[in-house]
Amino acid sequence: MSAALEPAAVVLAQPPTSPVTFPSEVWGPLMTALSWLLWFAICTCIAALFVCGAVFVNQRKSTGTQVVEDATLGRILVCAAVIGGAAGIAQAVLA
Repeated sequence: MSAALEPAAVVLAQPPTSPVTFPSEVWGPLMTALSWLLWFAICTCIAALFVCGAVFVNQRKSTGTQVVEDATLGRILVCAAVIGGAAGIAQAVLA
């Protein structure tokens, strides 16, 4: 009985002969949504860079209490730059 199932298992284990693609009705709106998401990510990261930079400068100038620690602000600035750069690269690749 296993000899009869062996050819079927071999056929089922093979990769598809042609690449599987989305139909244009699915691919078009998906690409539009991804494009909007990437632009939103880029704008959000730019805003985060400006806000964190402003808070960083304000905390350095004032002698009062700190809102956020300097190390945390530095990490946020680096992460926003990395995410913004990655979003820009992804936008260029999708175009």
